Amino acid sequence: MGEKFHFQIKGMPIIKFQDADKIKRLQSGKIYAKTLGYYRKKEESGDCEVGDKYEAMIYINKATICFPDTGETVAVNDGLLKTSESNDFVFCMFGINSSSEKFKFTDKQKEKMLSFGDTALIVLDHDEFIRRVEIAAEKAGYKVYFKPVQYYDPTIDGVNMLISLLAGMWNIAFWKRDSYAYQQEVRFVFTPGDENVDHIELDIGDISDITAIIPAKLALSAIVEKAASSKTENDLK
Repeated sequence: MGEKFHFQIKGMPIIKFQDADKIKRLQSGKIYAKTLGYYRKKEESGDCEVGDKYEAMIYINKATICFPDTGETVAVNDGLLKTSESNDFVFCMFGINSSSEKFKFTDKQKEKMLSFGDTALIVLDHDEFIRRVEIAAEKAGYKVYFKPVQYYDPTIDGVNMLISLLAGMWNIAFWKRDSYAYQQEVRFVFTPGDENVDHIELDIGDISDITAIIPAKLALSAIVEKAASSKTENDLK
C-alpha cells in the first residue's frame, strides 16, 4: 500500500516545492525572496523553468509609442520596456483555485514541478500565513502584495496588463507569459526593490502550526476537493 495522507485546508491551498533543507528553513519561518532581476538573469543563463527574462517588464509585440512632450512616435516590435518595479523582491508558491470543486495535478505539472525540489510545504491556513508575512514585511519596511499570477499570450498585445498598472505599477510583477501557466503561481511581492541587493530574508516565526511537509511526489499525486462542511475549506488527500 502506498503512503496516504489527509489535510483540511482553510482558504486557497498553496504549496511550496523546494529541496528539503530549504523547506525546513521555510517552516522555521525564513522567507527568502529574490529580486525579479535575479529571475531575468536565470533565463538568460539557460534556466527556462525558474528563470523568466520578461519578469516585471512590459512586453510589446507590435505597437507605436507616442511621446507627447516631443510629438515623436516610435515603432516597437518584440520589445521589452523596463519598469520601476523591475528589482522588487518576490516569493513564489503554487496556488490552487479555492473555487474549484476538485483539482488534480496534470501530467505536465507532475513532471515539471519536481524540477523545483523533492519536498513540498503545504500551507494549511492561507489567511494566517499571509498575515504573518505581512507583519514581517511591515517591520522590515516593505509594502507587500499577494495574489495569483495572470498569464498572457505574448503574440497578442492585450490591454489588460496595462489597465492593471493604473492601480499600481507593482501589478507588473503578477503577469507572466502563458508558457509558465503550468506553475499556477501565487506570489508575494515586496517593494521597494534594490538592484544592489540580491535577496531579502524575512523572519515570520515558526509556521509548523499552520503547515505540513511531505514528499513532492506525494503532493503531486494529491486530489484537492471542496470540503462539504465549509466553502472556505478544502480537503487535500
